[in-house]
Amino acid sequence: MLSEFIDFVDSVLPSVSPDFRDGAKKAISQFEKNGEQIKYLMHRPLNQLSQGDILSKVPFSFFDDNGELQNFVADAFVITTSCNLDNKDMVLLAPILPLEAFKGNLVDLKKNKIFDFMFIDDSVLSDKYISFEYINPYSKKLITNGIKNQNILRIASLNQIGYYFFVIKLTVYFLRKEDNETLAERNLEFNYL
Repeated sequence: MLSEFIDFVDSVLPSVSPDFRDGAKKAISQFEKNGEQIKYLMHRPLNQLSQGDILSKVPFSFFDDNGELQNFVADAFVITTSCNLDNKDMVLLAPILPLEAFKGNLVDLKKNKIFDFMFIDDSVLSDKYISFEYINPYSKKLITNGIKNQNILRIASLNQIGYYFFVIKLTVYFLRKEDNETLAERNLEFNYL
């Protein structure tokens, strides 16, 4: 799965260093050669709330096609960087949804070929996926008090491989190359200045 994802990222973001790409592929093939499954999560959460943490049941909201506010509750994935968690008043969370509710190509989802979602085949996430489509902001105090009062549980944290995978996945989602038409239009506007 991860090896195919690296090839996919290389096709979307060709600026990924060949050394990084080839080194990651070599590490993956070593795991596969030894018959080991790559682990993306730590055995226990980090000591402090951190980017890549998985939290239990958090309310999310969005506006539907009619402008109506819709709400749902899901486990959550911390998007905000760890240094901002230490220094800012807000935290961004993405919902973690059940695979059974996914409407689309499940094979591509599990190979992480769909930009909007992240699939991690590791323990607590093997039957779920992270959706970047519904990122919501929360008061950091609300989340930390929820953890302190045990209304919200910290389920897991990404390990180093999981963290790098998340960074690449989020980069692809938010910062992939734009299509040629949009780039050409941007260039036209630039030429008028």
